[in-house]
Amino acid sequence: MLEITGLRKSFGTREVLAGLDIAVAPGELTVVLGANGSGKSTLLRCAMRLIEPDGGEVSLCGADLRRVRGEQLRLARRQAAMVFQQVLLVRRRSALENVAFGALGELPLYRSLSTRLFPEALRARAYESLERVGLAKFAHQRAGTLSGGQAQRVAVARALCQRARVILADEPVASLDPRAADSVLALLADVAKSENLGVLVVLHQPELARRYADRLVGFFDGRVNFDRAPSQVSDDEVEALYPPDDDEH
Repeated sequence: MLEITGLRKSFGTREVLAGLDIAVAPGELTVVLGANGSGKSTLLRCAMRLIEPDGGEVSLCGADLRRVRGEQLRLARRQAAMVFQQVLLVRRRSALENVAFGALGELPLYRSLSTRLFPEALRARAYESLERVGLAKFAHQRAGTLSGGQAQRVAVARALCQRARVILADEPVASLDPRAADSVLALLADVAKSENLGVLVVLHQPELARRYADRLVGFFDGRVNFDRAPSQVSDDEVEALYPPDDDEH
């Protein structure tokens, strides 16, 4: 569903992505591990052209994202949804409204200006998406009153309401307590399989990655060190992704 080939990105003289190859299959949760500055978040942003890569190819559900522009790019990107560490919800709106916002790209402009104009079918879809992530009883609760774990579940529900075929999650559990983090990763693994989605998650928690990932991808110095099933990746290989700071020596 997402195929990245030879992706390159530099900031000034620093090469952050050095010709990365990675593919995300439907029905799989792929987890990217790596130290700060290894290029994990830059990978996601370049893949969706939130920032422009310097080279390489990105195919999203058959669309070549490096070749399309304008309206074609907007339509192509609707096949993917992003979930961020800082959950981007409208705090004064209900959970249901925030989930429905995932489908705004389908509506004519006049119907997207107010939630009162949302079609009933969209509201029903949003409610079903909340049910899918176990939050239907919070549908009419203001997003600003939800816990961190609940807010991330709403973000996943929004991706489902968008009918995205690929979910890209950038450190989605970094600010959550262990129980909530476990719950969100379990949810992402479940929707990957049950909805046949391609899910690519950037994480800093190797233990969570081993528990839920179908594939582990290790980043180091802008390159892929390994891309295998968790059972085929040794603890030493994971630890090598996180070298000690120079000032510790």
